[in-house]
Amino acid sequence: MVRGRDVGVMLVVCGVGQTMRQAQAQAYSRIRNIMIPDMYYRDDIGERWFEDHDKLHTWGYLREV
Repeated sequence: MVRGRDVGVMLVVCGVGQTMRQAQAQAYSRIRNIMIPDMYYRDDIGERWFEDHDKLHTWGYLREV
């Protein structure tokens, strides 16, 4: 999510890749191309994935392809 403080704009930016790190890098690369005055965004998006993805497999939300 990218927001501009005074503009009232909110965007959802996504990335895709063979790995989660590649998808994360693509999303942040796309964000760097967006120019909104006083914009801000979270810089920890996707980080919990690296800690919790094994739980998602255990709980049945993810499966190997």
